[in-house]
Amino acid sequence: MQPDPEANRLLAGIGLVAGACWTDVDGDGFSDLVVACEWGPLRIFRNHRGVLHDESSAWGLAAHTGLWTGITAGDFDGDGRMDLVAGNWGLNSPYRASPAEPLELLYGDYDDNGLVDVLEAYQVPGLGLAPRRDFDTIASALPFVRHRFASRRAYAQASWSEVLGPAKAHTRRLAVTTLLTTVFMNRGGRFEAVALPAQAQWAPVYGVGVADLDGDGFEDLFLSQNLHATRPDFTRMDAGRGLVLRGDGKGGWAVLSGQESGVLLYGEQRGCALADFDADGRTDLAVAQNGALTGLFRNLGARPGLRVRLVGPVGNPEGVGAQLRLRWGDRLGPARELHAGSGYGSQDSLIPVLATPEPPDHVWVRWSGGAETETMVPPGATGITVHGPGSALENSVPSRLLSQPRLPRP
Repeated sequence: MQPDPEANRLLAGIGLVAGACWTDVDGDGFSDLVVACEWGPLRIFRNHRGVLHDESSAWGLAAHTGLWTGITAGDFDGDGRMDLVAGNWGLNSPYRASPAEPLELLYGDYDDNGLVDVLEAYQVPGLGLAPRRDFDTIASALPFVRHRFASRRAYAQASWSEVLGPAKAHTRRLAVTTLLTTVFMNRGGRFEAVALPAQAQWAPVYGVGVADLDGDGFEDLFLSQNLHATRPDFTRMDAGRGLVLRGDGKGGWAVLSGQESGVLLYGEQRGCALADFDADGRTDLAVAQNGALTGLFRNLGARPGLRVRLVGPVGNPEGVGAQLRLRWGDRLGPARELHAGSGYGSQDSLIPVLATPEPPDHVWVRWSGGAETETMVPPGATGITVHGPGSALENSVPSRLLSQPRLPRP
C-alpha cells in the first residue's frame, strides 16, 4: 500500500491525536475519519469517494476544543445516522474551561535553548490571562522570570505577557473550551453537542464503547475512567469505577451504579472492548488498566440477541465499515457499524450482537462502498452469516441487493 500524499498533507499539523474512528456520518457508504485531539478540537474529514476534506467547521465540531481522549460512533436515537461520543477530562479536576473563559496553553522557545517551553494559563478576574503555576515552578524552568519580579506578590499580580516580557513574541496558543465528556448527535449535516450525565464527568474518560448491553433495542455506553499519574499539585482523579450508561433510544441516558452494572474497577482504566466472548448472544466487556489486571465482565442479565457475521469481498473479508440494522416489517432498529479500531487504543468484535426485543424478519446492511442488501432472518435464529457483494458465496444466500456499490473516483 502506497502513502496518500494529499491525505498526509491534510493531516499535517493536526496536533496531538488521542483517538480516531472511521465512521460513515453521511450515509453515503464511504467511511469518514473522525479525530479527537488533546488540547484541540474534534475533527471530521469527510470521505468524498476516496478523497478526504476537512469539514470540521461545517459539521459544528471545530468550536468544541477539549482535552479529548477517546472517540467512537453509535446510533443513539435510532434514526440510522451515526452519532459520536468523545471522552474528556470531566469536571472533577482543578481545571476549568468554557467558551467565555477557556483554559489556555502557551508554548514557545522562551529561553532560546532550542527546546519548547509550555505555560498553562487561565482567566483571572481583573487581570486577564495569567499563568496557572506558582512562581518557583515557572522560575525553575525559565530563570529570567526570577529577575523580572522583586517578590512573589508582584508575580501573582502579573499577566502572562508581563511574566514572559520580550519572550512573549515567540508564543503560540492553544485553548480548551470544554472539559465535558460529550455525545454529539448527528442532525444531518451538523452535530449537536449534548453533555453526558454528571457521573460521566467525575473522572477523565478514556475508552468509550457502544453496544446494547441489556438487549432492550437501544444502544448503551461504557466509559473507562480515572487518571492516577497526575502532577504533584493535583490529586489523583479516580472517582470512576467504569461507568455503564443505559440509552433510552432518544439520546437520553440512565446511569447505572456499579452494583447495578456489575462493573467495579478502581484502577486507571484505558482501552475497552465489547464482544460476545462466550457466544451466548449477550455482549460482554473487557477493560484494560494501567499496572493492574484486565477486567473481563461476562454479561448475564441481557436479553439474548442475534449474532451477525458479515462476509465481504477479498480485501475486506469481515465487512469493516459496514452498517447493520434489524428490520421488523416497516420498522428498523438502530444502526451498528463495524470498526477496525475505535475508542481509545481498542477494537470491538467484528461479530456484533444486535438486540431482538422481538423476532426480526430481515438484516439490512449497507456495505463499504454503498451497496445495500437485505437478508431474511430464519425464525428462531440466534446467529446469521451475511455474504455481501463480491464475496465468494454471494449468490448462494437468500439476500436481496437493494442498491449497487458506488465506486470511488480513480
